Amino acid sequence: MLALNITDIKDFMNKLLIGEVFDPLWLTEAAVTTFNTFTIDGTLQRDFFDSDSCQVLDETSRTHSLWKEVKPFCYSIIRGKRTPLYFKIIFQLPHRKAEAALSQTDLGISPENVTGLYLNLQYKNNSLLCTTGTSLKTFLPGKQVEQFWDNMILDFFRQNQINFEKK
Repeated sequence: MLALNITDIKDFMNKLLIGEVFDPLWLTEAAVTTFNTFTIDGTLQRDFFDSDSCQVLDETSRTHSLWKEVKPFCYSIIRGKRTPLYFKIIFQLPHRKAEAALSQTDLGISPENVTGLYLNLQYKNNSLLCTTGTSLKTFLPGKQVEQFWDNMILDFFRQNQINFEKK
């Protein structure tokens, strides 16, 4: 697990809420506390969609909303003159992207054994912490998947000029 303290919160929030940096990620969960606590479960409700849309979801193995679809709602809650008291946002790398990334490695790990690669954002007390997490279907003796995901996130932050310090 990697823990990163964001050093330029204003820039990060612009990239999160206005830019497109995080748009392709799945939203697993979000909670924002301002004058109320607002929670969003990013799991798609298949009964809401027509059969054509469900077919597209099946073809892409998609189970969660993309951040770009939910971002306007979160932005409307967070924006304002006062900073939120707290927020937590949990992203997941889409399954197909995780499979593609893992299949290009020599880790010897079957992508089917990886349930999810997660990026957790938590803001409280004027501090923004980003942590990584992995979920596996089976026990693996080493930490190769965690290290692989941690390195992907470090590269992602550097490519997108997100300033951080390791905790």
